[in-house]
Amino acid sequence: MAEIVLNKKEKKAVEKEVRHRLYIRAKKHASEFKKEFKKQLLVAVSAAFGFLMAFSWREPITNLVDLLAKNMGASGLIFYNVISALILTVVGVLFLMFMSRWATDEKK
Repeated sequence: MAEIVLNKKEKKAVEKEVRHRLYIRAKKHASEFKKEFKKQLLVAVSAAFGFLMAFSWREPITNLVDLLAKNMGASGLIFYNVISALILTVVGVLFLMFMSRWATDEKK
């Protein structure tokens, strides 16, 4: 196989083109990494804040359910568990809807 001989000017042009293509490729991968990193960070932060919010609402919800149970004349652990689960589910669904809408707004 014959070896191709390039003069200095041609070598510099080839090297410049190779560097340019590598730069474009690296920039594309960095951009993709940045997008994925933001996406994963959003998921992690959302989960952390969701846990903190649920934990912070635990006591007020417990007190509210106890008050409702006393006013309605109902008592018992099952009633408390059902009401707490319903309230937390509604709050959680609303939060997830908000976060989903917020995340899709960022993409536009």
